[in-house]
Amino acid sequence: MPTCPNCNSKVTELLKTWPIVEPGKNGEIVECVVGIYWCTKCKIKFPYVVGKHDLRLIEKRELVELHEKIKILDKVKQDLAEKVDQLEKEKIMAEGNLMLTKLEDKAENLKVEISLLREVKKEIEDMIDYLEHNLSLKTSGQSLESKMQY
Repeated sequence: MPTCPNCNSKVTELLKTWPIVEPGKNGEIVECVVGIYWCTKCKIKFPYVVGKHDLRLIEKRELVELHEKIKILDKVKQDLAEKVDQLEKEKIMAEGNLMLTKLEDKAENLKVEISLLREVKKEIEDMIDYLEHNLSLKTSGQSLESKMQY
């Protein structure tokens, strides 16, 4: 935002703009956009450079070559975008397969755990049967002793 050269206040009121083309360094051309601003405080008009662009003149043949290169690069860009899409799809498939493999491994581990738990259950049931059998023998032996004492 320009400041007034007379009173140093910020000025926002742009009246008009136009381009000015002048030679720059190394054979380049500089296009400046100049605007006329109006200071509402001290009532003066003053110019201010709004924007600047460095330009270069090139032969028409060179411009055509550049357009051809742009077309080729656009095609390469399109091909690369398609490859990226394909790779994204393959990645999703691979992640799905990896998840499936992990789930299959987990299922196999669970089967082994179930098998072990069944064995432990069988051992516990056998121990319970053994203990119940011994307890029944003990109680029947005590009842025989008590009957013999009478």
